[in-house]
Amino acid sequence: MRIFALELNNDIKGIQNRKQYIESLIAKLPSPDLVVLPELAICSYMASQDIWQYADDCGKDTAVWATEISRKYNTYIGVGYLDKENGDYYNRYMIAGQKGVCGTVTKSEGEAAVFKRGWFENTISTPFGNVGIAICYDSKRKHFYESVKTKELSLIIFPHGCPADPKKSKEEIENNDFFCTTYMKAFDIPVVYVNSKGKLEYMPGIMGRMMAEAGFMMNGKSKIYAPSGKSIEVDVAEVIAMDISLSSKKIKNNIHFYGDDLVKGNWLFRQFVLKPDTKAGIKEYYTNR
Repeated sequence: MRIFALELNNDIKGIQNRKQYIESLIAKLPSPDLVVLPELAICSYMASQDIWQYADDCGKDTAVWATEISRKYNTYIGVGYLDKENGDYYNRYMIAGQKGVCGTVTKSEGEAAVFKRGWFENTISTPFGNVGIAICYDSKRKHFYESVKTKELSLIIFPHGCPADPKKSKEEIENNDFFCTTYMKAFDIPVVYVNSKGKLEYMPGIMGRMMAEAGFMMNGKSKIYAPSGKSIEVDVAEVIAMDISLSSKKIKNNIHFYGDDLVKGNWLFRQFVLKPDTKAGIKEYYTNR
């Protein structure tokens, strides 16, 4: 299967502008079988309530666009989008093909002030097998593992809108390699990590202030991790591509977690920054939605 991950420019704004931009890239791809886009690709990643203006209505517009793109370019496409359903906002990811939408998944632990949180399923059934999908932070949380560990999967996708310190590129790559190869080795299947590039926009809370002060940006670092596969050379800066044989497999090795976290991380940060930020964010979400 010819898989193409598109490391999008997050600074391009507006639904129509982004649709045109994404299609301009897809049009340059040589015979794609699957195009994988980042988190919130259709509207751009924004971690504040400013993103609400770009919400789809139960995925209808995204489904039409993704299906049309699939038919036009004879491919499947995975696309992140903001959805509004029954008055709530969800961070979602869809896979569509020429016959329509294969399925959607929802980010369980989305940015608390912006998205409705919950425990959502993480698998989409496609003609090329079950695809496990964890959107950004979910990829490092035990819920995703519990959701997929008893299933047969052919592919795992980790669509991200992940900011990091550009001065610590090595640490960012090491972190990505760790959690992606952990799942690749556990299932012996390919893992696609795709992240956007661009400036970090306003993010509320303590964590947002800390990242802004440190100069965080979205640095891309997209990569396809595969036990075997052949790289595809494409002269487009945003494209990472590989030709891979997919087959459905059950998990071979259990994955160790530190509580609910795959990455050990900083206990003090989680207790005194992340937890209070999440609590305050949930309150802000329900106040403003």
